Amino acid sequence: MESEKILVNCALPYANGPLHLGHIAGAYLGADIFVRFSRMVGKEVLFISGSDEYGTPITISAEKNHVTPQEIADRFHNMQIETFNSLDINFDKFMRTSDPEHDIDVDEFFLNLLEKNYLVKRYMVSPFCKTLNKFMPDRYIEGTCPYCGYDGARGDQCDNCGRTLDPIELIDPVCTLVHEPPVFRVTEHFFLTLDSLQKELSDYIDSKTYWKQNVLKFTQNFINEGLHPRAITRDLDWGVKIPLPGYENKKIYVWFEALIGYITGARVYSKEIGKPDYWKEFWMNRNVKSYYFIGKDNIPFHTIIWPAMLLAHGEYNLPYNVPANEYLRFEGEKFSKSRGIGFTADEMLKFVDKNSLRYYMASILPETGDSDFSLHEFQYKVNSELVDKYGNYIYRVESFIEKNNLSPTVPESFDKNDNEILDLLRNKFSAYCEEIGNLHIKRGLSIWLEVVMIANNYFTEAAPWKLIREDMKKLNEKLYTSLKIAQYLTAMLYPYVPSASISIMESLGMQLIPGESTFLELLENNNFHVNKGKIPFEKIDLSNPNILDIQLATVISVENHPSADSLYVIKVHADRVYTSVSDLKKYYSTDALIGRKVLVLTNMDPATIRGITSECLILTLKNGDSVELLTARGEDGDQVAADNYTYNGDGTLTYKEFQKIGFSVLDHHLMVKLGESQYPLMLNGTYINLSINKLDNAVIK
Repeated sequence: MESEKILVNCALPYANGPLHLGHIAGAYLGADIFVRFSRMVGKEVLFISGSDEYGTPITISAEKNHVTPQEIADRFHNMQIETFNSLDINFDKFMRTSDPEHDIDVDEFFLNLLEKNYLVKRYMVSPFCKTLNKFMPDRYIEGTCPYCGYDGARGDQCDNCGRTLDPIELIDPVCTLVHEPPVFRVTEHFFLTLDSLQKELSDYIDSKTYWKQNVLKFTQNFINEGLHPRAITRDLDWGVKIPLPGYENKKIYVWFEALIGYITGARVYSKEIGKPDYWKEFWMNRNVKSYYFIGKDNIPFHTIIWPAMLLAHGEYNLPYNVPANEYLRFEGEKFSKSRGIGFTADEMLKFVDKNSLRYYMASILPETGDSDFSLHEFQYKVNSELVDKYGNYIYRVESFIEKNNLSPTVPESFDKNDNEILDLLRNKFSAYCEEIGNLHIKRGLSIWLEVVMIANNYFTEAAPWKLIREDMKKLNEKLYTSLKIAQYLTAMLYPYVPSASISIMESLGMQLIPGESTFLELLENNNFHVNKGKIPFEKIDLSNPNILDIQLATVISVENHPSADSLYVIKVHADRVYTSVSDLKKYYSTDALIGRKVLVLTNMDPATIRGITSECLILTLKNGDSVELLTARGEDGDQVAADNYTYNGDGTLTYKEFQKIGFSVLDHHLMVKLGESQYPLMLNGTYINLSINKLDNAVIK
């Protein structure tokens, strides 16, 4: 009998920065868990994602760093692949929209819709920057949302209410590059006639009664307000070319072409495995269900625009389910690299192992509402649940068996208690499968944790340390049942924590092969051969010793202090503009400071010096009569870490408190003493170096 096929697509992340934990929780971890589970119940899965490389954020980054957009895309595409690999998130294909293969699919889609009159030429009004003398991408325009009043809405979408926008709809729009209002000029573009598909879309959405209520209601409200033609091309330099002559200065807009990347990924993967038509089995067979794991900000693109495109094309399956997650927050606040709030996935993996991180994040997935990433809760849940309860159970069972050189086998019979336990295992496993199969990832983990609690109670009540002196037959029965519980627990944990589960299954004498093993095969195997290894979980300590918010900044202005001849009033740009009253006037001219990259301590208690408030301390090395500015390479606002510890506090330091912090130099690396330990100061993984070998006769001030 042929196995059931399912298609799982994951939102294409912008290739303009590292993935933070909010990204992982929003789309990727839940998808990977669902895919691993689906394969373990015998389904054939095609799992696709990729880099969205034509987004406006990439061109912004390229301009800031004086490189090409392709260089930015290359860098972060590779970085994102490494991040996914480090978290055991394994796509069949992680494509990229700058791949010429993607152009093939976009061209086909464009021409197909054009021929069927779903694409029409119209004139539109676009934002034009007179200073830069060019049309501006929508994301370069910000203003107030006309629907909810949010004053940080972008020209393509309001992150507050989720509505898609056009720049001309914004109230008081401003070009973010030059901070001046754009002018709006008429330009010709191709439009997707969403209005002509309204009835079909409405019928399609109304049939999705099993969708998450927030996704369904948002989409229905959007459609009920009336759909309008939407431009799918823009006056851009960076993007997929329009496959028609005469449009060389225009490109296909990212929200249209990036969605087609799901097809590109499937098609290219099929070529790579030598089965060029394999992808059609997932995209053109109406019995195959397709799932789209995305964050809430991507809902309208995947529940309205993408289905409209697929309906217009006519050959492909529509989304079966779009299980969009809400937002993950960090200690109650929105993740923000510029404000130093939260961690990237790579930063977090410097503190903890991937098994612990996957486990905790799976337990807080924002499936039905925003959830909170708490370092304190992370430490508690991992240490108490994964280590003390599950890890300890495995250790107790395997240690007893190995210590006493035992080899439990299938008993001739089971007592009432063991029969009840085995029935309970089967029932809990059935409930677990139902929950994950219905995309309730957190509920599946909760059922697993229930069984962990039962397991520990069972082993304690079985008391094998007594039975070994009294009844070897009963001992064999209890140890076999204990191993069966361990087998169920480890198989159930696998989708959530794959690497550790494979290791533990091997210690039970069994093989778990990703993509090949099924739950049925594993749980029917009763031949245990315990070979106790190191339990792959350790308690974690997430206390952060870093009390220094040191950021890289650029000096943007230097003025003489109006009331102190020996002082400068210096403005620096880090995560924002800070003012510093400094005695650098003795050592540096104004010209020598302007544009200089410096390190500044931004969590200083503000101090008023001769009538002017100093908000930060510009760090220098004072060595005898000379003073050397501390500097590094990077972007304004980049945070200096103490080894692996970034600053995530909200406390401030007085200057006297800062002076008491001990600094030293080791092999030219600047070290800081925090508590009882010394840490190297690092920026973006690179040491902060000094020109001296020791700080014996020098001081950081």
